[in-house]
Amino acid sequence: MGALILTREEVRELTGSAQRALQRQHLNALGIPYRVNAQGWPVVLRDAAVKSLGGDAANDGRDNDDATLDMRFLDS
Repeated sequence: MGALILTREEVRELTGSAQRALQRQHLNALGIPYRVNAQGWPVVLRDAAVKSLGGDAANDGRDNDDATLDMRFLDS
């Protein structure tokens, strides 16, 4: 089983920011749920991030082996 939560580096990449407050602002704007740990860093469940971005987790119980991400929003 993969990691349950995104790493700090993954949250930085997702939000485009290394600052905790800006990460939280961007997660809010994306509608990605998170919790804040004792040090103030956002903690994001991997499954919540994938679902919020329109994808399907690779380990969601279906028979396919590939994760998918709906990128159709780039066509507009």
